[in-house]
Amino acid sequence: MSLEPNSWRLPEIYNYAEVKIRRAELSEVDLIKNILNDAYAPVKKQLSRAPAALKEDMGKISRHIQMGNQYVALIGNQVVGTMRVTLSGQIGVIERLAVSSTFRNRRIGSLLVQYAENLMEAMDATCIELEVYGRVEEQQKFYDRIGYKETTRQKRSGEEIVLMRKNFNEEVEEEEPL
Repeated sequence: MSLEPNSWRLPEIYNYAEVKIRRAELSEVDLIKNILNDAYAPVKKQLSRAPAALKEDMGKISRHIQMGNQYVALIGNQVVGTMRVTLSGQIGVIERLAVSSTFRNRRIGSLLVQYAENLMEAMDATCIELEVYGRVEEQQKFYDRIGYKETTRQKRSGEEIVLMRKNFNEEVEEEEPL
């Protein structure tokens, strides 16, 4: 490796404080669809059918934006990630979590999940649930690392779906004093 100027590059420095998460705006529908297509392209190759996220049309994304359920992650003014968060009774649900391939492995997905957890906990949810594809180990490992546990597996449209859950305010059992 030559040490002459311009012959090598320092790794890009990344500041997590630069990531902002907010509700999506209608003007961002195309950006959200593009991020979903980009993020789910490798997943599609592992499945026997296209993931539901890729079948979703702009109208459905627009409706979720209008309902206030669609969120985006930004670095500067650039939308780099997205997710959908809803509350069903006392159960928070995360769907369609996706980060642009250019911005992966920078904790943006983790920050989106953390934002959803804080949001749902503030809305008195008792837990958060989400679904991943059984064939896509990377998805399961990602959620395992941040505290989600598998609860059930089921077949849907020929694919194994893994339901994962993270409970809030789990009481820690204390040992009895001796």
